[in-house]
Amino acid sequence: MAKDELEKDPQTIRRLFDDISPTYDVLNHTLSMSIDVGWRKRTLKKLGVRDDETILDIASGTGDMALLANSLHGCRVIGVDLSGNMLKVATEKCSKKGDFYTAIEGDALHMPFDDGSFEKAMVAFGIRNMPDMAVFLKEANRVLRPGGKLAILEFSVPEYPVIRQLYLAYLTKILPFVGGLQSGNRGAYQYLSDSINRFPSPTSMEALYREQGFVVETSVPLTMGISHLYVLRRPS
Repeated sequence: MAKDELEKDPQTIRRLFDDISPTYDVLNHTLSMSIDVGWRKRTLKKLGVRDDETILDIASGTGDMALLANSLHGCRVIGVDLSGNMLKVATEKCSKKGDFYTAIEGDALHMPFDDGSFEKAMVAFGIRNMPDMAVFLKEANRVLRPGGKLAILEFSVPEYPVIRQLYLAYLTKILPFVGGLQSGNRGAYQYLSDSINRFPSPTSMEALYREQGFVVETSVPLTMGISHLYVLRRPS
C-alpha cells in the first residue's frame, strides 16, 4: 500500500497501531532514549495544567501523556484514540494510578463532545497521523472554550545540516529496522519514519494553525529540532 494511503485512511491507521500496541511503549522509549519524557513534561508546563481540570488527550495512544499529567498535576484526563488496542494499554496503565482516566475510541476529526467542552487539550505525536490536519484543527477549536489552549508536541526534522543528516539516517534506516525486528511489523515503523520525514516544517504548521483560527502562543524546537512544541490559543 502506498504511503499516501496509509496517511489518509483512518482504518489503516487504526489497524497499524492496533498491531504494534503490545510493543509500542518499550520501543518508543528505547528508540527515543526516553528523551520524550522531558518533552512531555515541558508540554504540560507550557499548557499550564491545573489540578482541578479535566484535560482532553487527543490521539491518546498508550496513555503516557495522561499518566504524566495526572502524576504531576492530579488532573483528570479524557483520552480519544482511533486504536482500541492502544487505549486498552492506556486504561490498564492508568487504572494502576487511580480512577482519573476515561478512554473513548473515536476519530479526532469527529469528536463526541459538545462545543466548548474543554479548557485545555493536548496531542503528542499524533497530529501527523491525522488524514486532514485542517479538519482536525477545526474540530479541536470547536471543543475548546474561548480562550482555551491546545498543546501539540510532534516530531520534526532538524534544520542544522550535520544533525539533520545524522537524524535522517536514524529515521530512515535504524528506526524501521529495529522497530520491525522487535514488533514483527516493519511496515508500521516504516510508516512512522515516513510520516515524520514528510511532516510540514514548523513555519508551515504555524501558518496552518493561524489559518484555522488559533493564536500561536508558543513555537519552540526541542533537542536540536528533533521535536517541536506548539501551544495554541482559541481567541476569546
